[in-house]
Amino acid sequence: MNLRILGGVARGVALKVPASARPSPVRLRKALFDYLRLRYPQRGKFLDLYAGSGAVGLEAASEGFEVTLVEVDRQAQQFLRENAMRARLEVHIEPMAVERYLELAARRGLRFVVAFMAPPYPHDLLQDFQRLLEADIIEPGGLRILQHPTELHLPIGERRVYGANCLTIVRQEP
Repeated sequence: MNLRILGGVARGVALKVPASARPSPVRLRKALFDYLRLRYPQRGKFLDLYAGSGAVGLEAASEGFEVTLVEVDRQAQQFLRENAMRARLEVHIEPMAVERYLELAARRGLRFVVAFMAPPYPHDLLQDFQRLLEADIIEPGGLRILQHPTELHLPIGERRVYGANCLTIVRQEP
């Protein structure tokens, strides 16, 4: 698979993809960052949950966000480190389960302007996203974003469809 960072300071850098990952498609990543660039010109803190190859989180870092990548898979953690070094991007990697990270982040009072979640599709995506919705880690006006198959319809947020994938975007009230 030929996966590359699409924009920002590391544009064009190739990324290694672990066997466990299902990278976000190019069209979806491009649309997401076009949207975020306009919405957050000052950037801020970006959280990539189930980071996998880092395609989304490293894209965010390339665009100027301060990024935390959360990934439990050891091979994926190694690839995240290698991809970040190859792209010359500083990111913070949290080698733990997403559920545990959300609890710790809330307890520590961490806040993000964007929390992006692309769980493996065999997961219970609604349960995963519910954990993120309940975690008190988003700044006022910030976004919680779930990438999921188009067949899944969530009763909340804004829905954006990109082929077989969809983003549901939920804004944190100011």
